[in-house]
Amino acid sequence: MDWKGCWEKGTMPWHMEDVHPKFLSHVDKITEKKNNAKIFFPLCGKAVEMFYLAKKGHTIVGVEYIEIAVKQFFDENKLSYKTKHVPEIDGDVYENEENRIKIYCGDYFKFGPTLETNFDGVWDRGGLEAVLIDEREKYTEIMKSVMKRGAPCVTEVPDRPVGEGPPFNLTVNEITHLYDLKAPPEKVDYDPASEILKSMNVDGMFYYYYKINS
Repeated sequence: MDWKGCWEKGTMPWHMEDVHPKFLSHVDKITEKKNNAKIFFPLCGKAVEMFYLAKKGHTIVGVEYIEIAVKQFFDENKLSYKTKHVPEIDGDVYENEENRIKIYCGDYFKFGPTLETNFDGVWDRGGLEAVLIDEREKYTEIMKSVMKRGAPCVTEVPDRPVGEGPPFNLTVNEITHLYDLKAPPEKVDYDPASEILKSMNVDGMFYYYYKINS
């Protein structure tokens, strides 16, 4: 999948202009109803959920490697930002201090606890399901390295034939193995596919809840 090409052409069927209904249904699982949680958005694009949580007092950190997406997030939300070069990820960090939002624009696979750590929760929509199958273990190792012990995660996984994608299907057993979970993730929701997703041979989206490093 040419993700950068999709952004350059403005063809992003996965992006939602409004806060995702399933996010709203499960946001209390992600924040655990804390007043100021530090929430991680891996491979975040320009997810509107980031500003939604920031306005409620939470600290937000995203990681994205496509600069267009990062700039559009700040511009569309009318947020000023400062940038600083981050050699560790071969990129830059964009930050709006007033709303406590940072997005690291660079190589996710070089991100880690030397840059950010102690996340309270994560909304993983378009992260784990999007990376290549042989990159999943490295992806989840990074996740485990930056999350607090027992940090909650809600992850979206497509309901589609195994091997097709991206986005790629994952089984409960695969998620359990990747995160070394003591118990299988809980399936908390299902969203039937839109017409666009149906055209990609996706029947719908599963939503799983589990705690990392528990």
